[in-house]
Amino acid sequence: MQNSLSTVPTMTVPTMTVPTMEDVARQAGVSKSTVSLALNDKPGISAELKQTVLQAAADLGYRLARNRLSARSAPSRTVAVVHSEPDQPPGGTLEPTGLFLRYLDGIGAFAQAAGLNLTVIADYRDGDTDGLAFQLLHGQEAAFDGLILMGWSARQGNQLVQQALQRGLPAVALSRYWPELPISTVGPNYHQQVYLALDHLVQLGHRRIAFLARENGRRYEWFGLRLTAYEAIMRQLTGGVDEELIQLGPTGQGAVATLMRRCPDVTAIFAINDDFAIEVAQGLRELGLDVPHDVSVVGQDNMASLLQSELDLTTVGFSHFDVGYLAAGLLHQQMETTALSHGNLWVRSYLVEGNSCAPPRRAGKPARIEQ
Repeated sequence: MQNSLSTVPTMTVPTMTVPTMEDVARQAGVSKSTVSLALNDKPGISAELKQTVLQAAADLGYRLARNRLSARSAPSRTVAVVHSEPDQPPGGTLEPTGLFLRYLDGIGAFAQAAGLNLTVIADYRDGDTDGLAFQLLHGQEAAFDGLILMGWSARQGNQLVQQALQRGLPAVALSRYWPELPISTVGPNYHQQVYLALDHLVQLGHRRIAFLARENGRRYEWFGLRLTAYEAIMRQLTGGVDEELIQLGPTGQGAVATLMRRCPDVTAIFAINDDFAIEVAQGLRELGLDVPHDVSVVGQDNMASLLQSELDLTTVGFSHFDVGYLAAGLLHQQMETTALSHGNLWVRSYLVEGNSCAPPRRAGKPARIEQ
C-alpha cells in the first residue's frame, strides 16, 4: 500500500558503509577477539596473523572504535575490576595471575577500544573497613560507573554484590550464572563442560568414571554446578550414581589413593579442575598406575599450560579472553542505556585432547549420552 502522505519529491543519495570489526574478522578469516588483539597490539597471536588482520583492516578502511568514540563530548566511564581470593590475608595484596590475567586481557581490549577507564582492585575483602579497597568501593567518595567482579568477589552474598543491587549500579560477574539476580553474568556453561569431558570418556569405552575434587572446593559456586552435572550425566548413562565414585580430599594424591582402595575397577577420573587433575595423575603414578593406560584423567578449564606440568592433560577449555571482552561490552551497554537491565551470556566450551586419556584395557561398546 502506498503512503498517501509522501508528497515530497525524493532522490537517491549514495551512502557510505562504515566497516566494523566483524567485517575485518570476516575479511581476515579470524574471530572478532583475534581482530581486537591485533588492532590493540596485544600479545597472544603470531606476527603473521597480526599482519593478516592489519592488512584486512587497511583494505576495508577500518579505524579503531576509540578513534570514533573520541569525538564524543560525554565524559569517560570508570569501571572497577575487582578480584580477591578467600584465603587472602587481611591487608594483603593479591596480584592477579594466570586465569585472571587472561580475563583482564579481554577486559582491557574492549576498554581501550571503547574509551573506558579501568581500576583493578586485587585486595578487596568483605568487612575490611580499614582497607583501601573497601573504602574505594564502599566509601562516600566511590565514583565507579560499573563493576566487573572476579574470583571471590563474585559471590551472591557479599557486601559488594548487595551494594550494587541496592544502588542499581551496573555490574557483571565472571564465570557465574545468577538467573535469580538482576546482575549480569558471563562465563562457560558448566553442564556443557562436564558433558564434553564425560562424553569423551564414554566414547573411549569407559563406564566406571569417578569424580574427584578438593574438599575446600565446596565453597565455590562452580563446585556444586559441576558435581550436579556429573551426577545427572552418570545417572543418564548408568541409571544411577555410585556414591563411592565421588571422592573429595585435601589433595589429589590423597583423594585418588582412597578412591583406588575402595573402587579398584575405576578406569577413568573426572577431576574438578586442571590443578587437581595434575595432582590426581601424580597420585596414580605413586600407586604404580600408568596414565592413561591404567586410568584415564580429564580436567577442566584448560589451565595446565600455566601450571608448569609435564602432563599433556586432556581438558575442557573456553576463551577467557572472550569472557572478559564480552563482560566489558555488556557492562558498557548497561552503562550507556537504561533500556538494558542485565543479561546472562555463555561462551562456548571445547575439548582439548592431550595424552592423558585412552580406551580402557577391557573396553565396552561406546554409548551415546544426550547433552
